[in-house]
Formats: sequence, structure tokens, C-alpha cells
Amino acid sequence: MKQLGKYFQGRKLISVLGPIFKLIEALLELLVPLIVARIIDEAIPVGDTSHLFRLMLVMIALGFVGFILAIAAQYFASEAAVGFAKDLTADLYERSIRLNKTRKDAYGGSSLINRIASDTFQIQTGLNIFYRLFLRSPFIVLGSLIMAIQINRQISIWFIWMIVILTIVVIAIMKIASPLLDRIRQRFDKLVTQTREQIQGIRVIKAFNQQHREIEQFKETNQTLTSTLLRVGRINALSNPLTYLTVNFILIGMMWQGGLQVSVGTLTQGQLVALINYLLSILVELVKLAMVLDVINKSLTSARRVNVILEEDTEQLDGETIKTPMDPNMNQAMIIDQVSFSYPGARSNALEDIQLAIRQGDFIGIIGSTGSGKSTLMQLLTKTYEPTEGTIYYHPELFDTQSLSKLRADISVVPGQPTLFKGTIRSNLQMGKENATDAQMWQALDDAQAGEFVRQLTDGLDAPVQAFGRNFSGGQRQRLTIARALIKDSALLIFDDSTSALDYVTESNFQKTLKNNYQDRTIIMISQRIHSLRHADLITVLEAGRQVGVGTHEELLEENTVYQEIYASQSVAEVEK
Repeated sequence: MKQLGKYFQGRKLISVLGPIFKLIEALLELLVPLIVARIIDEAIPVGDTSHLFRLMLVMIALGFVGFILAIAAQYFASEAAVGFAKDLTADLYERSIRLNKTRKDAYGGSSLINRIASDTFQIQTGLNIFYRLFLRSPFIVLGSLIMAIQINRQISIWFIWMIVILTIVVIAIMKIASPLLDRIRQRFDKLVTQTREQIQGIRVIKAFNQQHREIEQFKETNQTLTSTLLRVGRINALSNPLTYLTVNFILIGMMWQGGLQVSVGTLTQGQLVALINYLLSILVELVKLAMVLDVINKSLTSARRVNVILEEDTEQLDGETIKTPMDPNMNQAMIIDQVSFSYPGARSNALEDIQLAIRQGDFIGIIGSTGSGKSTLMQLLTKTYEPTEGTIYYHPELFDTQSLSKLRADISVVPGQPTLFKGTIRSNLQMGKENATDAQMWQALDDAQAGEFVRQLTDGLDAPVQAFGRNFSGGQRQRLTIARALIKDSALLIFDDSTSALDYVTESNFQKTLKNNYQDRTIIMISQRIHSLRHADLITVLEAGRQVGVGTHEELLEENTVYQEIYASQSVAEVEK
């Protein structure tokens, strides 16, 4: 929990003021039963109305001051808790974004979202309750006990018994419920994951008429979560009946003993009423304390989940030099030297002993069947993942290897799944080049074969883009994503099966544009279609994570059986069309 301590910095004063005001309010509350006792013992028996009114005015004044103090305490508690949660959420989001891909995959997107949103809110709620009630309730309990001892030591023994019994009850309930709270958060993560998958895949679900199956799966997950929540609720629900049962037994015993003392004159009626008031105050505060401890217990569970993320090592985007012992005089832009990679928990390597030298200005094609490791290799080139074995070297004059962020600034990537962000076409293109002019944007759009349909839009470059580009077709999204990569000033362009939604004519025009306008850039194109790679300077063939061939289209077509099979299957498919 050490990582969370820094979020109290800068708000220590308001963190202290809230509890202090609450303690002062509690102190005033402890005085009220004594005033009531004086009214019963002094004012009412003799009919002294002036004394009665004075005591009542004192009670009203105490209530008004307590009201002001309660408002002030609430303000400072909320200010401290919300400020804490705001800074925590911001840092947690930044750290989640900067987690390396391996750790991000281990947690999962839904779990990270829950920790950023739900867990931080739970921590905020716990802090707010803690500032307002956690110190006040024990203070009232202890103060009421002290006041009771001052009034009558014999009867105050009943108070001690009640406090001990109720403390045991609260601690027992917490110990039983605490492990279930961790289970609830985990099952809530699973529910969110399932919901995200169903929403994102709604078109596939409807296309295969699987709505009933998905509804049943959701119901099953939701029922499991509900059962755990109900179990925790039943356990926590025991606190109230056990508390009231204990208090009523204590109250009966106290009334019995107090009545005897009143009859013999060792205890006044007012003092007995005061003792009853203090007993009821202890009851109310212990019930509150049980609720507070339940909330705090949940907050501690969330705090542990959040703290795990805060303690994770993140990508060192700045300050760490990328290893690149490549001779600057060599005519290679990159060297992939015996690279192997295995995903965490996998039984075998996704890539095995990949060897490739890429010259500056080369057009490199990577082809292979589904699951051959093409996209994995792309993620290694951008250092999204680090190789398990081997090294990828970058030419120091073409790539800025002073830090990871600078290296990535020299690489443009068009992912296989086109990703656009809510905003406008202009804002999406500016992600590639922030200060791009309109002329540069239109040039990139034209090169990506997207200029024609963008010009037909009413707002042109300022046309709105919905989240994930939902208001565009698959081919339009793909071309806009390509334009975003082309506008970026980068030494390396990587296309990860990013022309799959384009027809042959559009793709052919794009290939010509690449050849004519981007000769100075190194291009790596990953594709399953030989048509997209036949004019590449070099094609590497992957099969089950292994490099089974390297050469030009003609060389591979003549010598490589895997390439021949791919070519034959695609030729048959084209003929059948």
C-alpha cells in the first residue's frame, strides 16, 4: 500500500480537518445526555421554567454548532477523498497505458477498466466514510463509556460487556466476509469482460443467431456473481440482529439494576435516562461502525488491486537507449538476428529463429497462413513485445535509438484491425503528424486512395468520426488508417494485412503510389495475398512460426513448396470467382 501514500501529499490539512470537526461534533453530542439529566433532576421537579428554558437553549446551541461542524467535516472529507481518487485515477490510467504488452495481456482490458473506474470509486467512498465516521464512532463509544463510568461505575460494567460482545461480532463477520470480497471483484471482472465481448461482437452474434447462447452465458455469470453478493449480504445482515439482540439484553439488565438503585436513592432518574441515552448512542455508533468497516473492507480490497498496478514496471519510453551495435556504414535499415518469441504461458514459440536483413528503401513482404506468426513479428519490430531470444537491430542513422518513444516515432504502423478514434478525419490524421497542413493531409488521403470519398463528405477533413470509425465502411476505415501512417515522417512503414478490405483495383493503385512516392522509406507489408506482395524486393515465408523461405516472388514460386501451395490455392480461388 506504500504506493497509495503519495496521494495524501498536498491534502494533509484537509484530511485532518474533516476528522477534527467530526470529533468536536461528537464531543458536543456527548454533552446532550448530561443536559437532559439536569432538566429531569433539577428543572422539572421544582417547576423552574427559566432554568428549563436556559438548558433547552444550550441544547439548541449545541445542535446548531454540531450542524455547522458536520457540514464542514463533510466538505473537507469529500474534498480530500475526491482529490485523492482524481489523482489516483489519472496515474492509474497513465500506468495502465504504459504497461508493457505482456503484463497488459496478463491483467486483461476489463480488469484494468474496473480498477481504473470501479475500484478507485470504491476507494473514494471508503476514504469519505473513514474521514467522517471511522474516528467519530470509536470516540462516541469511548466517550459514552467514560461518561457512564462518571455517572455510575456499577452500571457501566454493562456497557463494557456490550462493547466487548459487539466488537467480537463485528470482527468475526469481517473475517468471514473479507475473502468473499476478493472473489466478488474477480467475478465482476469476468462479467465486464463478457459484456465487452458481446457488445463488440454483436454483429457476429446476430449473424450466427447466437443471441440465446450469449444471453444464457451472461445469465450464468451474473447468477454466480449474484450468489456471492447475496452470501456476503447475508453474512453482513447478521450484524444488525446480533447487535440489537445484545443491546436489548444489556438494556434490560441495566434498567433492572438502575431501577433498583433509583429506588434506594443511589441513582437519580435523570442519571438513569442519561445512561440509557449513552447506551443507545453506543448502539447507533456500533451499527455505524459495522457499516463503516464493511465499506472500508471493500475499499481495502480495491486498494490492493489498484496497488498491484501501481507497483508494476512500465515501459521506459524515455531515457533507455535501444541496443543497436549495427555498423553505421552497413547498407541495412534493420537486422532481425535469430529472433524467437513465446507468449507468456504458451507451450511453444510463436516465432522460431527468424533471420532477416532489411536494406534501406526495400519493400519487404511477409506471407504465411493464419497463425504463422506474421503479426507477432510486426509487434516485435515495434517493440510492443521483446524477443524471447535473439535481437532486432536498427540502423542508428535511420532510427533514433535514444529511447523507445523516439524509436517508435520513426515507425508507422497500419494494424490489421483498422482503428479510428472519435473526433474528425483531421484529428485522426493529426495523430500521425500533429502540425500537418491541409495540403499534406489531402496528399496522404490521395496516396491511400481515400481522397475521393473524403471530398464527397460535406465537412471534408472535418467530417465527424465515431468511436472505432463506426460511421465508415471497412474499406474506408482501412484507407483512413493507411493515410494516418503515410502522413507520419517515419523511416519504416509496416502494413499488417491492412489492404485486405480493398478491391484489387484500389490495392493496385495504392501499390503503385507506394512504389512511386515512398521509395525513400523502408516498407514491410504483411499479407496473406500473394497479389499484394508479388512486386516486393524480398518475401519471407512463415509457417507455424518458422521461416521456411526467403526470396523474390519468382524465386519462391520456383523453389518454395509452401509458397507454391499458397499461390496455387489463391489462383484457384481467383479462377472460381
